Amino acid sequence: MLAPFALLLAVEWGLRISGNHVPTGFWLETEDGVLETNPAFGARFVGPTLARMPRPLRVPRYGGSETHRVLVFGESAALGDPEPAFGLPRFLQSELENRSTAGSPEVLNLGITALNSYALREIARDTAESGLGAGGCDWVFYPGNNEVHGPFGPGSGLVGPAPSRITVLATLALRKSAIGQWIQRQRLSKPEGLSMTQRFAGLEMFTGNQVRATDSAVSQVHANFEANLENMVRLALRAGARKIVLVTMAVNLTDCPPFGSDLTSLTNSPAYPAWTNAVELARRSVEQADPAEPVRLWTQAFQLAPGHAETRYRLGLAKADAGDVVGARADLEAARDFDTLRFRADSGINESIRRVATKFQKEGFKSVLLVDAARELSGTDPGRPPGADLFYEHVHLRPEGNHRLARLIADALSTADRGPSSAESGLARLGWTPQAESRIWTQIRSLVRRPPFSFQSNSESRNRYLDDRLAESTAQGRKLGLNAAIEQVSAMLAKHTNDWELREQHARLLHTGRRWTNAAAEWERIVAQVPNHLMAWYQLGEAKAKGGDFAGAIPAYRRALAIRADFTDAGIGLGITLGQSGRLSEALAAMDQTLSHDPSNADARVNRAITLNALGRADEAADDLRRAAAENRESSLPLVRLAEMQSGRKEFAKAAETLAEAVKREPRNAALYHRLATEMGRGGLLVESEAAFRKALELDPKFLSARVDLGVALAQQRRYADAIVEFEAALRQQPNHPTAGTFLDRARQMLQTKGANP
Repeated sequence: MLAPFALLLAVEWGLRISGNHVPTGFWLETEDGVLETNPAFGARFVGPTLARMPRPLRVPRYGGSETHRVLVFGESAALGDPEPAFGLPRFLQSELENRSTAGSPEVLNLGITALNSYALREIARDTAESGLGAGGCDWVFYPGNNEVHGPFGPGSGLVGPAPSRITVLATLALRKSAIGQWIQRQRLSKPEGLSMTQRFAGLEMFTGNQVRATDSAVSQVHANFEANLENMVRLALRAGARKIVLVTMAVNLTDCPPFGSDLTSLTNSPAYPAWTNAVELARRSVEQADPAEPVRLWTQAFQLAPGHAETRYRLGLAKADAGDVVGARADLEAARDFDTLRFRADSGINESIRRVATKFQKEGFKSVLLVDAARELSGTDPGRPPGADLFYEHVHLRPEGNHRLARLIADALSTADRGPSSAESGLARLGWTPQAESRIWTQIRSLVRRPPFSFQSNSESRNRYLDDRLAESTAQGRKLGLNAAIEQVSAMLAKHTNDWELREQHARLLHTGRRWTNAAAEWERIVAQVPNHLMAWYQLGEAKAKGGDFAGAIPAYRRALAIRADFTDAGIGLGITLGQSGRLSEALAAMDQTLSHDPSNADARVNRAITLNALGRADEAADDLRRAAAENRESSLPLVRLAEMQSGRKEFAKAAETLAEAVKREPRNAALYHRLATEMGRGGLLVESEAAFRKALELDPKFLSARVDLGVALAQQRRYADAIVEFEAALRQQPNHPTAGTFLDRARQMLQTKGANP
């Protein structure tokens, strides 16, 4: 009877001894007894390639009597996406510092992107068991956006129909073992050994997994979330938490239309033509002066399709424009609840949070508090629910929003009476600069180009708004100047020398200013404080490599890959740096390793080809570039590199053909037309070369090199008068241009000698 158990135990230990077990706890204890967050924590829930990483924290188990420790649990909204350095925990840190009269506040960011209450439950358990939450810490919970499309949710697309809570908990328990992890790896592997699990690509991954409000799975999600949240609170109470704050989820209601609307039942209904007509009339009515008319017409459309999220959203906006604040909020919340792509916490989630708080308060636990952010968080216009004034997109708060939410939470936590801080002082404390703002707006602008944001009904107006914000922040950055921004953050860093997240802002600015030595020194200070900081090791490698310190860059890249083996940027950086160091065989191995994790990565494939070419394996290099071009049909880079190789072998006609294909992929790229013209000229196609040069100048009239080269091409055809026109135009643009001046003199001499153009 014991034999099967003995066999399982032997297999388990065999797998562990052979290195086939990854620690699954959120906290890892170092040799000196300090706790660090586990970079691989998320793999148990979504697999290693999809898993996002927690913040790289390194903290002593006990904060000490002088430390007021606050733990913030949640998902990406709590973490602070798109840049946690300006997220909710950071503003809460600043707010508590401002209010504190005794002791030192320490806010720990335990948020993690793309996971949900199943993972947060485990984080809370690990935190309680580690002893980190003991000694009167405050616990803040801000979860709820990922319950449907997160791990084990009905819209995740990873496990089919949502399993029961008991099944999920049993699965997670099994995956703590080496056997469970081996089973998970087998399920996520193809026969050739490549991961079947997608690399994390944001919400776009779930756009095919619509879940309607009427689906029975939604009510089950609410029940599972409530049970998980209740379990988290009990863990906090057992750990001796001083205060436990449950925060309802604030989401963008006003400026975030539904991602998906259900029309399946309506399209086959006799009411469908009437609904389409009502919607068309309602859309036209926005041009009318009377705000009541859009409300009337959208109400008619809503009555014909009460479950259609977009119709309800438009009705809510019409009511807000007409001044009906209460009615607008009700309709906008209903629109969110009927959204079939449920990326925002709905009313059921928030009601669960309220019920859990009320339940513990009725049980006599006065330390359990509710901050109803869904109702209390207000924007700049009190007549409308918060929208783009507080949110970047659907759920992630701008600094203004994080500051306001932090103030609500600080009111619940703090007994000091020094008053709240201003948003400006909080931003300055965290190292906010126009350069940081521009960087974040760039990320957001890139994000909303992709589904599901590109599907939203307000995409055009939102994109114009984002373009304006990006232009404003870029202009402010130029006005302030990079040096002034560096000095500004440096001055704040002098007051908070142990704040590695503030130091990170300083390092980023130095990096932008190409002060490689100074940037590397800052990144080294950061990794000394938080040795599991993946991006800091990578940035250290970048700074060292660009500063010419290849010997210092290589171990930094390797350390980043030791933290996360599938970090392709670090793998590519390592391969390039090894190649620059002359270690070509090692460079090739680094690129092969990177491609084993991400076989279609264009940069890795291109750099592998460059390495092969340097090793004298030109045919293999060309095959790699052709494969990269075929797998990445929107990228011109593989074709450009292939053309460079062909040109280097004096195969100018082939190079021109390859670049002609590249131009098809980027028809607005003047530089590509310039390259194409150059190769055509080398191949003797002078007429075609001239046309390509002129196309480059049509796209970019100030493209000086293209104008000079066009003049040279014309002179080669003995069209000296035409060449003189181009050289003179170049000199008007840059009077001291030496090449243009020299060729102008020669063209004039040739014109006098040979005569006018034939």
